[in-house]
Amino acid sequence: MESFSKTLDGYTGSFVAKRRRKRLSILLAIVAVLTVAGIVVARLSSGGYFDVGSGKAVPKSAVLERWQARDWDGVLASCAASLATKPLDPFYLGFKGLASFYKGLELPEGEERAALMDESVVNIRKALVPEGRAARGLPRAELEYVLGKAYYQKGSAYLDGAVKWLEASIANGYVGSDSREYLAVAYAGLGQSEAAVRNFEAALQRRRSDFLLVAAAKAYMAANRPDRAESLLLEALSASQDALAREKCRFGLADLYEARGDDSRAAEQLEFALKDDSMSAEAHYRLGLLAQKRGDNLAARASWRRAVAIDPMHMPSRQKLAEKL
Repeated sequence: MESFSKTLDGYTGSFVAKRRRKRLSILLAIVAVLTVAGIVVARLSSGGYFDVGSGKAVPKSAVLERWQARDWDGVLASCAASLATKPLDPFYLGFKGLASFYKGLELPEGEERAALMDESVVNIRKALVPEGRAARGLPRAELEYVLGKAYYQKGSAYLDGAVKWLEASIANGYVGSDSREYLAVAYAGLGQSEAAVRNFEAALQRRRSDFLLVAAAKAYMAANRPDRAESLLLEALSASQDALAREKCRFGLADLYEARGDDSRAAEQLEFALKDDSMSAEAHYRLGLLAQKRGDNLAARASWRRAVAIDPMHMPSRQKLAEKL
């Protein structure tokens, strides 16, 4: 009996000791979590993103400092914290929209970039709700300018929004270095060729790049002004060293000459394209179309087979090979 009592005492003591150790472990874990949380809060508060425990908005001067430093994450964090207490403040809404846009531009195409463009549109639209009123440090026209570009970045379904807000920003006195380029491409995408041409001309007065010249030429062709289109394509071709831009020039000239009924000059441009890049499936495909047009079906099919050999996924060539000529 005595030995049993000693054994029981031993088990009891062991059990109590284990419970004490478990409680101690839990307490230490809680202390560790609180310590880490304290460090995080201290770092955030020292960064000025929010005023710990005060519920106050971040000073606007601090937001401007982060904006000037291109610290998009800092601006977003500061504005998010401030909007928790001032949800309708146009300053914080505006800068959150601006930072979302510029951060999104730095990312590759994908869901995160798309989400940031959505955030930009939503917040800038909210900032612009008080008609005629601009937040301090945020001129209304510049917000409209970025809003227009954010709509453009959202895709072809939103080009009307891009046009609306870019035109509004210009009407309100702000013309960005790329305002006319964005407007030109947006109008072209909407099929409004005359408005596209007008804005391309304004953009070309600011700068002349090979891709801008090619895009402008395409708009002139849509506006039935082939002579101007040809001069722009020839200018781009003579100035550009970019292989893709040169290929686009060749294709554009080929289309223009074919539309004039000069198929031999069109074929010549495609042959020049193949001299620059013998692996251009598109050039072979287009040569096949010209061969088919003149009744040479054997040459046409040979060109399409070469195109498919280069690019098995070149669907226009595959579709032509499937046809009975």
